[in-house]
Amino acid sequence: SKNAPLYKTVVTEKKLAPNVSASHQDKELAGEFYLRVRGNADTDLDDVKAAIEAGLARFEQEGFTDAQLANIKTGLETSLYSGLESILNKAQRLGTDNEFKGDPGFVSKEAQHLQAVTRADVLRVYHQYIKGKPYVATSFVPKGKLDLAVQGAKPASVWTEPIVQGVANEDVAPGADAVFTKTKTKNDRSEPAFGEMPLFKMPAIWTGTLANGMKAYGIPSNELPLVTFEVVIRGGHFADPLDKSGVASLLASLMTQGTARKTPAELEDAIDRLGASINVLPGNEELRLRATCLARNFAPTLALVQEILLEPRWDKTEYERLYTAMKTSIKGREANATALAGLNFNKLLYGPNHILGLPATGTRESVARISLDDLKTYYSTWVKPSAATVHIVGAVPQGSALEGFNTLAAAWKGTAPALPSYPLPAQDKAGTVYFIDIPGAKQSVLYVGKMGVSATDPDATGVSFTNEVLGVNSSGRLTQVLRIGKGYTYGASSQQVRSAERAPFLAATSVRANATLASLQIIQDMLREYGATFTEKEVEVTRNKVLKGSTLAYETSAAKLGLLHEISKYGRPLRYVEEDQQKLVKMSLADYQRLIGTHFKESDMVYLVVGDKATQLEEVKKLGKKVVQLDVDGNPVSF
Repeated sequence: SKNAPLYKTVVTEKKLAPNVSASHQDKELAGEFYLRVRGNADTDLDDVKAAIEAGLARFEQEGFTDAQLANIKTGLETSLYSGLESILNKAQRLGTDNEFKGDPGFVSKEAQHLQAVTRADVLRVYHQYIKGKPYVATSFVPKGKLDLAVQGAKPASVWTEPIVQGVANEDVAPGADAVFTKTKTKNDRSEPAFGEMPLFKMPAIWTGTLANGMKAYGIPSNELPLVTFEVVIRGGHFADPLDKSGVASLLASLMTQGTARKTPAELEDAIDRLGASINVLPGNEELRLRATCLARNFAPTLALVQEILLEPRWDKTEYERLYTAMKTSIKGREANATALAGLNFNKLLYGPNHILGLPATGTRESVARISLDDLKTYYSTWVKPSAATVHIVGAVPQGSALEGFNTLAAAWKGTAPALPSYPLPAQDKAGTVYFIDIPGAKQSVLYVGKMGVSATDPDATGVSFTNEVLGVNSSGRLTQVLRIGKGYTYGASSQQVRSAERAPFLAATSVRANATLASLQIIQDMLREYGATFTEKEVEVTRNKVLKGSTLAYETSAAKLGLLHEISKYGRPLRYVEEDQQKLVKMSLADYQRLIGTHFKESDMVYLVVGDKATQLEEVKKLGKKVVQLDVDGNPVSF
């Protein structure tokens, strides 16, 4: 909270960090209370420690109000219901409460317990468990800048597994420990026979047109007293100026920092009072203004969404805080091998002159060009109802939903221009391995892929089905071989990214450094042999995976919003999942073979390795492909 003592001392007054968080983790023997701060670049953590101590002292002196406590309780009530949306979460909650509360139905009483908490209870817990208690303080600082650590901090001794080139232990069998005598039981523990194959039935979906022409899509869901809704505005990163990548991302962060009528703290308080969450989420092709609230608070939450959307504050202090945080994040990204792999793989496929070849969160150069005026220009150009669609899920009748959104529609006018069109570059990098050096890296991040299809391509659904056996979930071949069989990685997967623009198909994993070459060879061979090894057995496996998985895939509000997004963005039928299931059931081995031959050819793939050049570059050359070294920004460098 912006009114919280720690936020005031660390962020508002000292400007040491973009945010501060306090959290508690319940555990069986004891809980753990955390205070976390990621300082701005070159911040002395002694200053952060002093600001935290000042914030705690202010908390003791000033306390908090009954109204603030009531806001927290309402938010926790919303979180309580949100945690019960899926069958898995319900089952876990039953088991946890039975084990630790002695009552599997305790969740039905938790809201009452929350409401019974008083300010005296909170202060008692603070004095009993936090004030003056022993703690562990950790300082994480850039290499070579130990002076930024908290004074008196001792170097942490971190053990890392020796990674020796040429020594790759592949004995990952469970061994003798896996041989044991099962405990006898009078209960029947055998698995029942499979029943009839379940088919997912789409929920009822209503549609409507609002006063300003916006389309609205809704799914009623009355099991829990919750409503989740979003206003999706076409554009996102795709509408960023090519030389100012990051504008949409920064705008999304700023939009919830106050309105013309409310300061940032006042807006936050208004949202908290309703127990709601309101966020603006930037994407490659859209901005989403999404809210979740208790059903009884739908109308006032929607009113706040309207205020955020139509009455921006353009708070300069908040802009500067978020701008500094963005620059810090970009700097930190340079040490994140996984982030570097993703960003540079996109650049290899889309090129430097396509907006999707640039990171949505900007680069050092693009962010340096951005000003608050650029955000205002983006807003006035692209945040228009002609580019917007409404999705709503939850315990609100269609009539009430349309009535509420028509209030927004009546006040929101304007037409957005067509999005820019970017030609795709020639896909001429197939068969090349690109290498980015992270000196001393113990792991290598591997990306293998190509430019795939758009979500509207006639083959898109078939490509998704065909990829199931290769790299979806732990049963996919990539994980079964690279993790289960070899022990090279914790996980590996492949996917066809979904977007209106053509998007990458890629296989990705992070492996032990000394298994880099072996892993590349496995992925290469797996792709080369995919067609030949895809038999009638794999047809049946795919059918089972997708159909059985679908029964649990659309339970939560977020998943239901995903259904509506597929329909509104890509023009899919209202019962598209059922139609896709019928398509899957009818797919033959010949259909899969055609898709593999068209979309999964190893000879079309581009390879990217992010790892330790000193130990892995020569190894990678043994793959027999052309090798090109890149810097962290994706620019070619000489060996």
